[in-house]
Amino acid sequence: MSHHKKPLNLTTIADNLQQLMAYAFDQMDTMAGIIDKDGNLIYANQSALKAVGRTQDQIRNCSFRDSPWRNQTPEAKKLTDEMIEKACKGESPILKDSLVDSDGRITPVIFSISPIRDDNGEIIALVPEGKIISDLMMLQKNLERERWEIQQWIDSMGSFVAKCNPDGKIVACNQPLLSLLQLSLETAQGQYICDLTRLRPFKNNRGSLQKIVLGAKNGTKGSLEVDFSKDQENDRSFLFNVNPIRDPLGEISFLALEITDISEQVRLRELTLKREKEYSKRLEKEVAKTKERLKKTEQFYKNLIDANPTGIIFLNHNDCVIYLNPKMELFFEKVGIAKDLIIGKSLSQLNMYPADQFWRRDLTEIRDTIIFGQRRMILSNNCSEFYYLEVSSGPIKIPDSGIKGKVIVVNDVTDRIKMETELLNARILAEKMSSLGLLVSGVAHELNNPLTSILGCAEHLMEDQPNDSDAAEAVKIIAKDARRASRIVRDLLNVSYSKRSMETAICLNDIIEYTVNMRIGELRKKGIRIILDLCKEIKPIYGDSAQLQQVISNFLQNAVDAIKESGIGDQIIFRTQNQDEWVIMEIKDNGPGIPEENRSKLFDPFFTTKPPGKGTGLGLSINYSIIHRHTGSISLAQDEQPGTRFIAKFPSVDSHEVPVEKVVHIDNIKYLPANILIVDDEKSFCISLSKYLLKLGCHADIAFNGLMAIDKLNKKTYDLILLDLKMPVMDGIELYQYLMKAWPKLTEKVILMSGFSGIEIEKTSRLPNIPILHKPISVKNLFDLFSTIHIKSFFQQELKGNEAKNSSD
Repeated sequence: MSHHKKPLNLTTIADNLQQLMAYAFDQMDTMAGIIDKDGNLIYANQSALKAVGRTQDQIRNCSFRDSPWRNQTPEAKKLTDEMIEKACKGESPILKDSLVDSDGRITPVIFSISPIRDDNGEIIALVPEGKIISDLMMLQKNLERERWEIQQWIDSMGSFVAKCNPDGKIVACNQPLLSLLQLSLETAQGQYICDLTRLRPFKNNRGSLQKIVLGAKNGTKGSLEVDFSKDQENDRSFLFNVNPIRDPLGEISFLALEITDISEQVRLRELTLKREKEYSKRLEKEVAKTKERLKKTEQFYKNLIDANPTGIIFLNHNDCVIYLNPKMELFFEKVGIAKDLIIGKSLSQLNMYPADQFWRRDLTEIRDTIIFGQRRMILSNNCSEFYYLEVSSGPIKIPDSGIKGKVIVVNDVTDRIKMETELLNARILAEKMSSLGLLVSGVAHELNNPLTSILGCAEHLMEDQPNDSDAAEAVKIIAKDARRASRIVRDLLNVSYSKRSMETAICLNDIIEYTVNMRIGELRKKGIRIILDLCKEIKPIYGDSAQLQQVISNFLQNAVDAIKESGIGDQIIFRTQNQDEWVIMEIKDNGPGIPEENRSKLFDPFFTTKPPGKGTGLGLSINYSIIHRHTGSISLAQDEQPGTRFIAKFPSVDSHEVPVEKVVHIDNIKYLPANILIVDDEKSFCISLSKYLLKLGCHADIAFNGLMAIDKLNKKTYDLILLDLKMPVMDGIELYQYLMKAWPKLTEKVILMSGFSGIEIEKTSRLPNIPILHKPISVKNLFDLFSTIHIKSFFQQELKGNEAKNSSD
């Protein structure tokens, strides 16, 4: 079976020629088309149509000068006509222009128009072609930018750089080299470095330089140190490095010439060589001296160890003593071990044992095991005498031999441990006393109430018994012992409760300035600045100057410690100002600040972040107590970062206000309260007290808590209110505060009663100056009370009024 080629169908090819040409045009990545000699569009390929978003039917027979591929300005149309005219004459004009693409963006392009000729050479049509050159322009711009950056980088180099052709002629160089040669780039281009006219001839190095340039041309990198000068006097040393740079094909493209000024390095090298020779000579002398020094050093270190105030022991690899200094010998002598019995013994054989944290012999450790680091040990004579030792041990290292032994440094802390034990016992005792004080303070109130009843009943019975009777004698004994029990309670309270000191009107600014001036010299040496921003018109406050000085000192010390320990900050600011009825004191520093987790515990006793032995943690708690004792408040500002700012507030007083003694001596009682309200939760106490008052001619009602008192005050008017501080349901403080809001005038008629409890007295410090009647209460106490107060300010009924009323009756 034979196969025959099918002959070409020329008719089919002719019919499809136009379509094939269209396919060919569409394969082009440039915009192309066909126009007639009059400039009318016949065809445009797909790239051209896509660039302007048109179709063949939309552009066919349109004038090319008015097409979307051309600018519509008169100048652009004129240029288009000139290009068509030139193409019709057989030329191929090219024009750099722009077009608006389908997205409305202006795109740079290059347009050209070429003629199409027939077989006779006649121009039958024109081919306009456009190439979008935005990518090319961007690439050209990037290349120019990169070329500029490279040149700037080369110019910024400290060395002198040049680009040479393979023959060694300069093509380009950096600005430092041109400045060195005092030439322009145009003058330097095309010259050999050794032929530059402004340089003196090399000193016997011209041939060597030519040799390394020739070697670089052949692909070998070379360098040469040469001396040359650009003037008649100063020769300098330079290092020439010539590197051949190859193209991707491996051919030498150019030579990179780097010239570095090494004059200083050469000078240092020559100086070093000179000094090395001198050093070698001195070294020989020093070697001889060193041997002599070694002998002296050995003796020196032995003397140093012997004179050390701490004990030192050297152990061999078996942990046996090979040497100890005199101080350590003295320790052993104290426990009865002679010097000649020490060498060769282990520590346990010398009665030195490990101790635990409570300074008791640690039986858990392996016998005679030496642990490097710090530890506690006990030295004893196997009797009652013990010495407490802090021991630091470490290895003795000999080069190339490993660890050959151990050294132990012993510090006797027996006295310190005893002192710490005493301090601990004192602190425990203080805690016990504090607990005792709280117990006594709480119990005092409960004791004084029944004592008042016992004393009252005894005094009542004494009035009804003949003085010479046995019953009268017994009643007197009861009253006497009741008063004695009252004094005992009061004495216990005086021991367990610290009373407030006497306060006067003082200026807070004076306290701050006085306290700071006492330490200003010390603070300046530490590099800490003190800034006093004190209000000149600051109001006075009632206070104890000594206690307030302690407050300022505590604040100052805390700030100084924080700044010095952290290394952050250098200033402390004290600021005062008036704010309504308060005097405000701020203490601010720019130190490290206080971490958030510590802020809630700042005023707790014994809370401190300082290392052991550096602080007690009582400073801020003492400040808190003193400021609150002065009816003030203290707080930590939350907005101070970094740094710390404390704010203390004190109630102010008028500058003309002077403390007034409230006692007014009146020989006789001229005014008595007619109606008295007794507010106390002790029934027997209330009954006894009402009998006292009844004997004085006063009527007394009883309320067992604050709520009952309010009910009675709503129903009846009283001339005097005797108010106990400690009660259930509503206590005396709460009732007084209620009266201040509901019946302010009634507060002038209040006298407080107290069992002299420390807690109760602290409560009264939050109230105005109110008279306090201390339990147990006797008839004499009531007489003293009514004869030493401003009766008119309490009572509205005079004794004379009562007498007039009685006489009329």
